[in-house]
Amino acid sequence: MKETINVIGAGPAGLTAAIVLRRHGFPVRVYEMSPHVGHRLSGDFQGFENWSSERDVTAVLKETGIEMNFLYVPYYGGTLFAPEMKPAEISSDRPIFYLVRRGPMPGTLDTGLKEQALSMGVEILFNHRLDPGSSTGKTVVGTGPKRADAAIVGITFNTDGKDTVGVIFDNDIAPDGYAYVMVHEGRGTMAAVLYRDFRRGNECFGKMLDFFRDKMDIDVKDEKRFGGYGNIFLRDTQIQGDSLYVGEAAGFQDALWGFGMRYAVMSGRLAAESLINGSNYDMLWKRELKPMIETSLVNRYLYAGFGHTGYRHLTRQFLKGRPCDYLRKHYEPSFLKRFLLPPAKRHHDRQGMMHRGKFHGLFNKNQR
Repeated sequence: MKETINVIGAGPAGLTAAIVLRRHGFPVRVYEMSPHVGHRLSGDFQGFENWSSERDVTAVLKETGIEMNFLYVPYYGGTLFAPEMKPAEISSDRPIFYLVRRGPMPGTLDTGLKEQALSMGVEILFNHRLDPGSSTGKTVVGTGPKRADAAIVGITFNTDGKDTVGVIFDNDIAPDGYAYVMVHEGRGTMAAVLYRDFRRGNECFGKMLDFFRDKMDIDVKDEKRFGGYGNIFLRDTQIQGDSLYVGEAAGFQDALWGFGMRYAVMSGRLAAESLINGSNYDMLWKRELKPMIETSLVNRYLYAGFGHTGYRHLTRQFLKGRPCDYLRKHYEPSFLKRFLLPPAKRHHDRQGMMHRGKFHGLFNKNQR
């Protein structure tokens, strides 16, 4: 009989690992300290990015064995706002991202993964905490972010407006980050993502809300405030004893804009494959994930360094068409990216030291 595998954390990375392991006949027990999945999320819309690889993310999910039993809507464009530029209507011949909903309610990614895991015989123990150091046997650790490298403050709301997507690149509204609005079938999410000046969270939120109401004429009803953070880091090994770290517990995140769900699913699958095949997990994630994460750190370094000039350049490039191809090119390793990686890492580490402990109650601690 195969050994029972413990999974700590019922987020996308942990549940993906559980689904893959169970599909290969392993008994799996998931420990989730909260009473339900997605407890830190508020029904907000997020995006499965589709630009960092030539392979559509739907193919990645299907290859992993994940069914689309959750809201999953392709978006091919939207409106971009950059300083001193007219609104730019961006379009793509392939989905730029797939909209999903997050949280404990029906139809979300979190609930969908939970239902798939349970239907396969995965045991999920809610309101149970398991420390990786006290776990016996092979363990997958997907406990989420530990510190704030990026912060998000936003609202979910109802609206009579049409389906739409809008993005703002402006340091006065979202320092070194961006703000966005996504509307789908009468529901909406609006948020500012900050990579510095976290204390300005409430101020930035107010500016974003006024901007979208004015520029996109979005009516906001029944709004509910939410906040969160994202964690990005790289260490030499993600193996500690018998524990394999996945998702943001491993620091796996897109450093440029924080679209980390692809990384979560891929790392969960890779951890499961290493346990199934007896292969080295560090070798797998370094081959599949490390190049993208390192280039995203360089992209973040350049994005923050060029500021408004860079935002205008990026918008003009998107207007030329095929934005996914343009972005994917910048996620490919190159001599220049390798040359810039050391200063990009140093910049990221300095920013991380500056941000620690600067929330002061502005945000609820939910994961991006």
